[in-house]
Amino acid sequence: MAWTQKDLDDLEKAFKSGVLKVKYQDRETEYRSFEEMKALLEEARAQLSGKVRTPHTFTSYDRGYQ
Repeated sequence: MAWTQKDLDDLEKAFKSGVLKVKYQDRETEYRSFEEMKALLEEARAQLSGKVRTPHTFTSYDRGYQ
C-alpha cells in the first residue's frame, strides 16, 4: 500500500484514541490488535520518510568448468 501523510495521521489518531477501526478516504479498516496497528505505523513512517529500500537480487551464472 502506498501511504499518504493523511493515512498516517488517521492511523496515529486512531491508535492514540484506542480504537481499532480506521476510515481512510473511501474505505474502512478494522485492525485485529494494537500491535498490528503499531507495526503499520512504523511501516508507514519509514515509507514516508524514504527509508524503505527495495531489495535487489543479483544473479550470477557460471559454466561449471574451466
